[in-house]
Amino acid sequence: MYLFASLSVSLVLNIFNVDQWSTVLRVNPEEPQTTSITNQFFPTLFVGESPYGLYAIEALVDHETITTSPKLVGPPLLEGPAPIALTDVERDQYRPPQRQEFTGAPQSITFKFQDGEYLLLGYHDRPPMVMATIIPTRYPVFPFRNALESQERPQLTGPIEPHKKPEDTSIIVLLINQYPYPFFGAIMTMAALLLTVIWQCGRQWDRNSNDNLRMESFEVVNSPGESKGAQTSKNGSFGRGSFGWTQKKIEIPDGWMAVGSKLMYSPSDILGTGCEGTVVYRGTFDGREVAVKRVVSEFVKFAHREADLLRESDHHPHVIRYFCMESDSQFRYLALELCIASLNDYVEQKELQENVSLTLKEILSQATDGLAHLHASKIVHRDMKPQNVLITTASQRGKMRAVISDFGLCKRVQPGKNSISRGIASGLAGTDGWIAPEVLISASTSYPVDIFSLGCIFYYVLSSGTHPFGKSLHRQANIVNGDFSLAKLAEMEDWSLADDLITTMLHVDPIQRLTAEAVLNHPFFWNAEKRLAYFSDVSDRVEKEEDNSPVCRRIEQDARVIVCGGWREKICDALKEDLRKFRTYKSHSVRDLLRAMRNKKHHYRELPEEVRTSLGDIPDQFLHYFTSRFPRLLLHVYKATEYCSAEPVFRRYYSDAVRSRMQPIVDEEERIRREIKEEMADKEWVRQPKNAEQRQNPDKRTNQRKNNNKKNNQQ
Repeated sequence: MYLFASLSVSLVLNIFNVDQWSTVLRVNPEEPQTTSITNQFFPTLFVGESPYGLYAIEALVDHETITTSPKLVGPPLLEGPAPIALTDVERDQYRPPQRQEFTGAPQSITFKFQDGEYLLLGYHDRPPMVMATIIPTRYPVFPFRNALESQERPQLTGPIEPHKKPEDTSIIVLLINQYPYPFFGAIMTMAALLLTVIWQCGRQWDRNSNDNLRMESFEVVNSPGESKGAQTSKNGSFGRGSFGWTQKKIEIPDGWMAVGSKLMYSPSDILGTGCEGTVVYRGTFDGREVAVKRVVSEFVKFAHREADLLRESDHHPHVIRYFCMESDSQFRYLALELCIASLNDYVEQKELQENVSLTLKEILSQATDGLAHLHASKIVHRDMKPQNVLITTASQRGKMRAVISDFGLCKRVQPGKNSISRGIASGLAGTDGWIAPEVLISASTSYPVDIFSLGCIFYYVLSSGTHPFGKSLHRQANIVNGDFSLAKLAEMEDWSLADDLITTMLHVDPIQRLTAEAVLNHPFFWNAEKRLAYFSDVSDRVEKEEDNSPVCRRIEQDARVIVCGGWREKICDALKEDLRKFRTYKSHSVRDLLRAMRNKKHHYRELPEEVRTSLGDIPDQFLHYFTSRFPRLLLHVYKATEYCSAEPVFRRYYSDAVRSRMQPIVDEEERIRREIKEEMADKEWVRQPKNAEQRQNPDKRTNQRKNNNKKNNQQ
């Protein structure tokens, strides 16, 4: 509800007509220094209402406009003298007779009644507020001039305030006034940086000038028939003589191309190809034969990442060596260690196997060692396959090595994390048929993806080219479903060890897969000497153990299956007769079988000639005598004695991952043993009678004891 100025309300509005202004203001309008009120506009504040709500704007009004001025008697004034005090007689005299009388003048444009608060709509005196005191301005504010008044007409004047110089509010002045020390410190720092940049530019200019002088004496010699325009780069190497830089010529063979100062390659001699236009050529780097990997410039990010990762990890003997990287306008060139073949070529080409001095187990072991080094460096390869495991050329000593190559899809695991998120940045890495199932269905991947691919490589090599997940058409679907076959491992001598190792590596659950370190420590890679030493260490460990101890219970679990019903029936007669001479052995006990193997190994020189001939030489033939008869023995004992993996004797046989997994089990077994021991200590034990007659007649036994005591006393 709003109250308009035209409503009849009991208010006193200080409104006067034209004839009364001169008396109220005590001025004479006829004097020349007095401004005519009839020809002047007055600034007011108009409060109104529109369909969108209330509003207030400044307005200029003449002397006839009704204006509410609660603070003054007279015309509305922005600034000026205090209100004029009138007596009752003067108030009756100067009150306009044509106006309705009001009482209770409001002190503002809003006032309260019993029904609520109301707002007066109309022209009001401007509020006593000076905006310049709130927001300082850099420019002087000129007073408003009436467009209708004459310039010769004098104005009403009041007290003259001294002119103030506009305040300078620039940011630099404010910083100097408020923060002088930081401001000048920043200026000095910027000046020092500018001088340093100028100095470094001067040094670089001098260095480039010297290089240009040196290049004037350098010459690239092309073979006949080759144009200079075919060369990518004509930078060469220099030799330093006694009188400074001397000329040194580099001969580029016919058909070759030079990149940079030391790298050359033959475009016609292609060693291999990759995805996205990647080609590997035969070349030379500083006189050394190398493989030159050419990458398209669009994938320069992958080339630089591969070079960075190789710099950090190529010091390992089973990671391909990196020499340098050069570039031109179209390609990036990586100089890598030259290899004779990939693992895929080794398996598919039988004639190549005759030229490689490495065995299958050595190749797989060295590839696993290189992968373990990458994982220890927080690097996930993400593209393990037979084509990326290479066999190097023979060294001066005739040794070859298996190395991990192709780091284009490698990814570093960030500190504090154990996985790599699979997104646009990481991408779907790998090759169909060698990709782990979690890469396709999981949001993150980690080191187990390389272990899965390595397990596929293991079976591919051991089975002479067969993939565990079948033909290529259904291979990826079988990987997702976990459907694989290791049937061809049955033809191997250590088929049980190989089957257990590869099955664990191909587990559909990444957590259940072995680590690269655990794969290296698996008995599959142990030689005969280490296996025989392991059997002896286990036999020494359980020799004095109680039958119900945790380690003995684990070893004797499914013992009849391990010893094929009874191990005495599987050995030769000569060994049987020799074992009967010294002690008794339980034929169904795994612990006794290990004890027999240990004793015959330690006393091998004392055995009869017939027994030694049957057992064969130590360690290979001796070990084969027992493992061929009991093929599950080594794997069974290895898994059973994981309980002892934290003991110093067995640390070299197990990885840290196995020790971490077994520690809670060992702690729980020890807790149970302590509780049983405490319960036994609290109980009172009574010796039982030896024979049945004494157990049936305890009184007779007591009387006999008393009679014996009497006889002793009489004597």
